[in-house]
Amino acid sequence: MSAPTPRTALLIGAAGGILKEVSRRLAEEGHTLVLFDRDENAVHRLAEELGRLTKVEAVVGDITDIPAAERQLTDIVDRFAPSILVNGVGGDTRVIGYADLARDHFDQTYLENVVSSWIAVKVCAPRMAADGYGRIVNFASAGGRTYSHFNNAAYVGAKAAVIGMTKQMAYELAGTGVVANVVAHGPIATDRVAGAFERRTEESKKDVMSRLPMGRYGTVAEAVGSVLHLCSESAGYSTGAVIDINGGLYM
Repeated sequence: MSAPTPRTALLIGAAGGILKEVSRRLAEEGHTLVLFDRDENAVHRLAEELGRLTKVEAVVGDITDIPAAERQLTDIVDRFAPSILVNGVGGDTRVIGYADLARDHFDQTYLENVVSSWIAVKVCAPRMAADGYGRIVNFASAGGRTYSHFNNAAYVGAKAAVIGMTKQMAYELAGTGVVANVVAHGPIATDRVAGAFERRTEESKKDVMSRLPMGRYGTVAEAVGSVLHLCSESAGYSTGAVIDINGGLYM
């Protein structure tokens, strides 16, 4: 199998969870990376690490500050013309019943998950289409496909919206050489998710594990393969797809 063509990848939320490992794997493949994250220390540490493998640019920014993010993304597109975009921002480990949710929960989670993904695609996809090649991967959730034992209705609704939005974008981009897809992870043991699990009572831990067909959370290493595939040249006829990585949950 031939080596992948070196490209430029923009990763939003690059310094956390699953996306940090995706960044490492793309660096190992020789792609140039633009790492976008609001955690200045974390993103610069990651850039220093991966800079030993490939060309890396660290950009400190808050993707939920939409006007500022649009300006930063426009500059990134002008300078780097990324042909791979991965939107990995968003997540919620709060179990809140629907009656206890407030309007603010919906406003915040839609901003973090839906609007932030939209602005990145809005800025990046036209350049990809003009260049005739692009790979867009948005992060949803297994809960956004059905329901969740682990979150709340605001979060599940936002992730369902990411799926619908991506499908529409995929339809509009079809034929341009740009494909847009979704990865819907189930419970993956990132630091944040593992930390939330450890804060549960022993009875609650047993209840959670009893709901997982494999009896365990997925690992970060197990979560990245689907993302890398959708970033690759071989994903050229996959668009509007949702790949579930959930250990048999919600089949």
